[in-house]
Amino acid sequence: MKVSLILLVIVCALSCGVVNNSAKSTDQANIQGTWLAQSESQNGIKKNVTYLYVFKGDKVTFTDETGKEMKYSFKLETTGNLRLITIQSEDTLVNSTPVSVAYELDGDSLKIVVAPPGLRPTEISDKNNQELIICKRKDS
Repeated sequence: MKVSLILLVIVCALSCGVVNNSAKSTDQANIQGTWLAQSESQNGIKKNVTYLYVFKGDKVTFTDETGKEMKYSFKLETTGNLRLITIQSEDTLVNSTPVSVAYELDGDSLKIVVAPPGLRPTEISDKNNQELIICKRKDS
């Protein structure tokens, strides 16, 4: 009985690992492409924006409203309750620390949550000084 219980625990643990890797590979594939940020809100105050995010492989290019481009590498973390994108600047002149932002990916909708400096997002919302950015997939 004890051996079968141990085997059951091992099988469950391995299955969970496969599910998490599956979520990561699915999100990695689904996030690829061009996303147009349409709104940004913080503590209930909303404004319209036109940022552009282009995900290609493990790189993301962010273009702000002035046309300035910033390039980052990214890695998805899908194992916790909150899915995270860890980004790091590609600019070798900037000794940047990786930053984690939360995300929620649902078809052609992408929500990104940026926490205040030094903090990690706690939920998909604009509460507690977090910035919530709502994006839609841009037609290619």
